[in-house]
Amino acid sequence: MEIVKNENDHASPGDSMIVKSEFITDLPKAPPWFVREQISAFKKYGEILITASILKSRHIPTLEILAVNIALWITANKAINDANKTEPLSGYIQTFKTTAQNISPLVTLKEKAEKQIFTCLRKFGLDPKSEKDLESGSTQLTLPFNLADVMGQKVS
Repeated sequence: MEIVKNENDHASPGDSMIVKSEFITDLPKAPPWFVREQISAFKKYGEILITASILKSRHIPTLEILAVNIALWITANKAINDANKTEPLSGYIQTFKTTAQNISPLVTLKEKAEKQIFTCLRKFGLDPKSEKDLESGSTQLTLPFNLADVMGQKVS
């Protein structure tokens, strides 16, 4: 990352410097506090973004958020599916001792992770609207994969 002086000398102090971020060709190490699943997602999606010439140094925090939420999404889905194998819908519905029912916290975790994942993917231009916005701008982005590939879903 390079800090460059703004051409306008009369700009306000906050505007006097702009950050120029270059594309990354080598993925940095995942943060040391990441667990195995997060490291795996960080590497997998970081390499996808590097291959597509999308990842810039300023995107690393977004990639970290993406990796954490993909790992959370996978973990929540596995837990929901495991519970559903034991008893149908038990992964989606939480039943209390009083027989009252509510949505499972796993579903809430899954939904929040999905929301964060899609927010991060928009930052990289990996959803139809942001991809269109990038294509209509001065730099056209051609993606070698689609959203289903990133989410690991098979399209029939």
